[in-house]
Amino acid sequence: MKFLILLFLTFSLSLAQADQPPWKLVVHKDLHKKSPKNFAERNHLLFKHFIEQSLYAEGKTDFFKMIDQVKNNIFWTGNRSKNIYIDAFQRSYPSLKRLKTNEKIPEIVFLIPYIESLWHPKSGKSSADYGYWQLVPAIVREIQSLDTTPTKIRKAKLDHIRSSFSLSTQVALIHLRRYYFYFAKVANHSESDAWLFSILAYNWGAGNVKRMLSEMESQQIKADFSNFYHYLHKQYQANKSDRSMKAALEYLPSLWNIAQVIRQKTT
Repeated sequence: MKFLILLFLTFSLSLAQADQPPWKLVVHKDLHKKSPKNFAERNHLLFKHFIEQSLYAEGKTDFFKMIDQVKNNIFWTGNRSKNIYIDAFQRSYPSLKRLKTNEKIPEIVFLIPYIESLWHPKSGKSSADYGYWQLVPAIVREIQSLDTTPTKIRKAKLDHIRSSFSLSTQVALIHLRRYYFYFAKVANHSESDAWLFSILAYNWGAGNVKRMLSEMESQQIKADFSNFYHYLHKQYQANKSDRSMKAALEYLPSLWNIAQVIRQKTT
């Protein structure tokens, strides 16, 4: 009888874990207690997991090369008494810890507004990228048109949504989740690849990411994230005047460094 009970419990636990994304198992339960230190450590561990799962060979080499190249931009203090990303973290964390987030979205997505706006509510232009997450009007209107979007968002004005911490975050998470659905369920990329593609697409645009993946496939290059990053790196080396491509190449390495500077200053 004890053996059967143990077998049942083991089977039940296996089912519960099978329903969870692999990255959910990376963070020890003690780190889920809300504190700035735990937030920083969770982001470090999750980001490390995605990198280890998705990068290899030349893509991995290029990625870490870019991490080194952009590191000074992120850690630099200059004449300020405080690093700008630490300042943004301290400003944003009281609101972040109160947010109810989707359990199926990795917390590293909350690093995005550090680059986009330094967590400022009215950053950018109202007619273009604006607010915490630098959302453009077309994206917000598209999400407002969805039946599943909360009524409060569907009825709110564009600028109010984008400058509201909670509303803009809800819209950004819906947007990212739709990207993830495409890369994971339609394009059939792995869990970790799909999230890295989604985060990169948030900045560079899904159209650019899809076009480059199609270009790789036409050249019979396996279209995973590591090969994509190496291909992106090669394309930029051949056209260094392309500022958009440069930003795309630096985006995830910059987010990694932001995660590290926050972790360094909170431990």
